[in-house]
Amino acid sequence: MTSYSSHHSPVETGQNAWLSINSFPYKSKFLDKNTTCDWLILGGGFAGLSAAYRLQQLRPKDKVVLIDALKIGEGSAGQNSGFMIDLPHNISASGNYTASLEKDKKTIELHRHAMQFAKDIAEECGVSKEDFLRIGKINGAATPSSISWNDQYQKQLQDLSEDHQVFDRKEMKELTGSEFYESGLFTPGTVLFHPSNYVRNIATKLREYCEIFDNTPATSINSQNNSWLVQTPKASISSANIIFAINGHIQNFGFYKNRLIHLFTFAAVTKKFSSDQLSGQDQWGITPANPVGTTVRKIKDGDGFRLLVRNQWQCHQSMQINQSILEAKEQRLRQSFEIRFPIFKQLPFEFTWGGKVCLSMNNVPAFGELDRGLYSACCSNGLGSINGTLAGKFIIDKLCQSNDQTYLSFENADKPTLLPPNFLTQIGANLNIKTKEWRAGREL
Repeated sequence: MTSYSSHHSPVETGQNAWLSINSFPYKSKFLDKNTTCDWLILGGGFAGLSAAYRLQQLRPKDKVVLIDALKIGEGSAGQNSGFMIDLPHNISASGNYTASLEKDKKTIELHRHAMQFAKDIAEECGVSKEDFLRIGKINGAATPSSISWNDQYQKQLQDLSEDHQVFDRKEMKELTGSEFYESGLFTPGTVLFHPSNYVRNIATKLREYCEIFDNTPATSINSQNNSWLVQTPKASISSANIIFAINGHIQNFGFYKNRLIHLFTFAAVTKKFSSDQLSGQDQWGITPANPVGTTVRKIKDGDGFRLLVRNQWQCHQSMQINQSILEAKEQRLRQSFEIRFPIFKQLPFEFTWGGKVCLSMNNVPAFGELDRGLYSACCSNGLGSINGTLAGKFIIDKLCQSNDQTYLSFENADKPTLLPPNFLTQIGANLNIKTKEWRAGREL
């Protein structure tokens, strides 16, 4: 008998703001009775929900069960900063945007494939327009090096014939209300979305087709005849097909050992403020021209607004951090916030949290067959809303022999490369991150 087990359920640190901002009224359900299904999906984030939705399209008569170790929206998908970005921006160590035009075009095609699929899901599942806004985003620059990187990026966009607009210092102030940014590069294709509302809305609608259970971690998976028996805290599930859609947590079941890098990034959201306290547009999103810089979003919340800041990376191969780490990161988040918005030095953060990111050294997904009837749609390489959506859709396209052959881009990719032992990976990754953050200077 083949057996796989996990003794580590996901552990989240901090308080995720999205669960409190215009939150969708989601009702959780816990599995307490044994059940049988054709397809079992582990994970209720971007990948898992996309897989369930695709099964609804291709196998509407099959019985599908989806379980999540947490409540839907509480994990990495619901902690996302809420950017779906259609364009690549590959930066070399010397500050040049690099990639062949053909490779870039393929990446754009994949990203837009994911975004169209996400848009279709959002529309069918009734995600509100406020929770799924295609209003573009700005690459913000505040230092000469970042301005140079944006110049390189602009050339890349020109070569790709992609729409874009350069904002000067005055235009950045008019947009954001902040005097921090020297310039910006606007691209119109990005969707700004409400992460936890997005996944919870979809999960609620999908319950009309499949069974979805929260707070129901899989603790063991054992082969039995031509199927698998999955044990959860209060019940078991028998299924012929199991989809792992749990990003880096797939390592807890023994797969991809020493092949995945586990990072945390950190975010904070302010208390609400009124429109007369900050000029500029109602909602916008800024990603940093320097990739280790600070992401900022202005979010509408009822009759007021909030600001989100996200920065800093730290590798923890255990996939867990403690409260003291979060408190230290919050201090740096505060500095980054106040240098951008000095008028808000007295405006406190209401929420701070750390979110998990899974990478492979060669930037490929953990995708495909693991064992007979066991399949992986994991490792989204820091682009959960895009790559997670693609992985979930593509694994079902592969298994159901869909006419849509786009999945071959994942199917034909290399496997994640082998890494050094965990302690060396962690030391090396953190040294690399610290060096880049130091060089980023004011951009962090």
